[in-house]
Amino acid sequence: MTDLYSRLNQKRLNKNAVDDIVSDIIANTVSISSLWDATNNDDRITAWHAAWVLEVLCKKNSKLLLPYQRKVVEKVLTTNHEKGELRLWLNISLMLLAETKDIDVDLLNFSLDNICNMRMAVAMRAVCIKIAHQICKREPELLRELQAVVSMLDLKEEQPAIKSVAKKVMK
Repeated sequence: MTDLYSRLNQKRLNKNAVDDIVSDIIANTVSISSLWDATNNDDRITAWHAAWVLEVLCKKNSKLLLPYQRKVVEKVLTTNHEKGELRLWLNISLMLLAETKDIDVDLLNFSLDNICNMRMAVAMRAVCIKIAHQICKREPELLRELQAVVSMLDLKEEQPAIKSVAKKVMK
């Protein structure tokens, strides 16, 4: 645990160091619960680095994070983290959706509420559209609600990332 914290607590963490931690978790020499605990660290850099490691881990083996799916959603719903950290939690949430059939109403509401939020970064709004689309596909009557929200966007004024995702959803 101490070794993990010292690895995460670097001022700058590089991709190789992140990959090494992910490999250790997959090899079972570092526990996911220790990594999860690091996401709650008072030091925001350590917490952000832990979230980054979780995102990379999720890309490599999302099934390992399924027991933490609700906790990930709770991280998305809290507003006390940096925008970059929120983007990581949204990406993890999106990847975990592929592994489950559940409909998380809180995650859906967050996503729908932030699709048109111009204060949110474009990349995060695009992920919110993707998350909402993945959830709404499971209940076809919800697709109409998503289409209504997406139709409120002025696509002429939006960035290419939003235009692209919105067009896919509207099909």
